[in-house]
Amino acid sequence: MRSALAGGPGMQVACGDCVGCCTSSYFIKIRVHEEALRHIPPAQLIDSPRDPPGTRLMGYDAQGHCPMFRDGGCSIYSHRPDTCRTYDCRVFTAAGMDAGDGRDVINERVARWRFEYPDADDAREQRAVRAAAAFLRQHPVRFPSGHVPSRAADIAVLAVKSYPVFMGAAGSHEDTVAGIIEACRKFDQQRG
Repeated sequence: MRSALAGGPGMQVACGDCVGCCTSSYFIKIRVHEEALRHIPPAQLIDSPRDPPGTRLMGYDAQGHCPMFRDGGCSIYSHRPDTCRTYDCRVFTAAGMDAGDGRDVINERVARWRFEYPDADDAREQRAVRAAAAFLRQHPVRFPSGHVPSRAADIAVLAVKSYPVFMGAAGSHEDTVAGIIEACRKFDQQRG
């Protein structure tokens, strides 16, 4: 997950016939450099107000389905957005949370994922991801601008980016917030 978030290769997700992410009312971010933009009708895209210029969002239809989801699958699969390529619902299991209300298909899948840890350090890192997610959910107003993202996916991603802060002894809430912000800043800088 960290590799995919940093712009590198992700892991293969054993999706099988699951299409929960395609049918769960997600907005899909598409960056200006992505080939996917040439395969999505412009009418399906809007500007993303919180992202760099040229970043677009693709919404969903009245049933919560991606507009590129047709006949039970992705009609642009080989040209799908990076957001779709890197989506991994196991991040919710790792963070000890579900995908949020209305995402029943994903939540059922999340509840079934189980992890095995080759050693104690791996298990400790996973506990740190859960601790980071719990802290982010419990203390949103302690962050600059008074909140952290409220979407479950954004919280889980921040937990994966910042979990090293929770590998050591606990500090004050203020130190923890500063550590999370710095860990995320450093992580995002490695995107190249």
